[in-house]
Amino acid sequence: MNVLRISTLAGLLAAAAAAQTPVRVIFLEPVKAIDTRGAEIEEENPLLRPAANPQRYQAWLNNEAAARAFRLYRDACDVAHPGGGVPDYYVALVPGGNHAAIGFRVQNGGRVEEHPRQPYILLEADPSAFQTTLLHETGHMAMSMVAGGRRPVDHPIASIPHSTAALTDRNTAFSEGYAIHLETLQAHVSHDPGNLQRYHRTQILFGDGPFRAAEYFHHSADLATYSQSVARYHEVAENNYSFESAFQGPDYLRVQLEKSRDFATVRDADQLLQSEGYYASFFFLFTMRGQTTPAEEVIQTRERQMLRAMHALFDGQSMESAPWLPRLAAAYMKLFPEEQAALVDALNDTSHGMFADPAAATLWKEHYLAALRLDPEKMNIAALTAARKRWREQVLADPSVLLAHVGPELPCELPSVQVRIVAFPQGSAVKFDLNTVQAGILRMIPGITEADVTRWLAARATAPFTSRDDFARRSGLTAPVLAALKF
Repeated sequence: MNVLRISTLAGLLAAAAAAQTPVRVIFLEPVKAIDTRGAEIEEENPLLRPAANPQRYQAWLNNEAAARAFRLYRDACDVAHPGGGVPDYYVALVPGGNHAAIGFRVQNGGRVEEHPRQPYILLEADPSAFQTTLLHETGHMAMSMVAGGRRPVDHPIASIPHSTAALTDRNTAFSEGYAIHLETLQAHVSHDPGNLQRYHRTQILFGDGPFRAAEYFHHSADLATYSQSVARYHEVAENNYSFESAFQGPDYLRVQLEKSRDFATVRDADQLLQSEGYYASFFFLFTMRGQTTPAEEVIQTRERQMLRAMHALFDGQSMESAPWLPRLAAAYMKLFPEEQAALVDALNDTSHGMFADPAAATLWKEHYLAALRLDPEKMNIAALTAARKRWREQVLADPSVLLAHVGPELPCELPSVQVRIVAFPQGSAVKFDLNTVQAGILRMIPGITEADVTRWLAARATAPFTSRDDFARRSGLTAPVLAALKF
């Protein structure tokens, strides 16, 4: 009897400890220096060793963002390996580290352990990184875990490192958008004084002050972080990145990086699939849906359900470029039939119907401009309500409708025009996708006319280009302009 009671008590204590400790954090350090000078860390399968003083970093884990990160990773491990117990969470303490990766080796005495499919995070050994970068990178780790130790393969088609406001390749957009939505979520519900100050302007300083705190520098200071974390929170929470850039002039960086939007012009389906900002909005808003802020338990349940849908999405699939969001929607609807309507409404509303119906762009533009003129008769709310109902019914009846208007990615380069961000090691030729490139970037092509720009965009709006030959035939560009492009 006593043995049974002791055994039962031990089991309860063990369960309580597991609930309080979602993961087992293991600190590592590189045997040789890892190059972190670029926008991303590219070294594969590095040789690491146990950190000399792991206790030093334990206190840095006691913050809201880290707690959310560890719960998420535990859930991802449970989805991928049910009943696996408390998982190991590996942190490689690397100067300049701000990256998640897969696969490393550990030198432990005279033995080298191989971890080829294990997600881990490379992180600066600084307390602030554990409150900011760790959560974002854990999103990548969680996605890799449910994908069986894989990540979507990046084939960048932008001239700059990925950015929330910019268009990039579909895989980067999907992976980064998912990670960014976690930061948005934490900024939205956090009670941490530092987060409240950073994202909700609880402190306003005029006159003399540090560059990042003085009100005069408010817009440039956030821009100078490159990640634009403050703007990113607000723009993602408002779903502003579902709209085209407001800057239409021939300036690559302003078109791609500025947060300002043309709210009359919705990005089309192909552009949305290359927008990490839009992906972040979809994941964030679907998690936070409802008339009030969901309880933390509800948020965690919804995040876990999305991980389950991702696990089903990636099962047996190549990690090459793909229109992930429509496929994820189909996987989610199959797993959770009781939430089909909620998922479809979220997708249609955040995209303003662009996956279901290309004509939705005109409906929205007419409605928005009428609202701008305070013209209620032409806001056409009844017609929009009917259209939204039609889109819902179409997608519920056949989720493949979401892929009907999606074209291929067709990378292109403009070798004669270079783009450079001074903080990064080197510049790059202008790169873009024929099916998603914005008008301002088109205007950078030598010899192109406004009539050429109009024809290019009109032909693409009719139907995405299916190949480079199709583009050459339908774009109407002259031979000299075509010669400026490298396919």
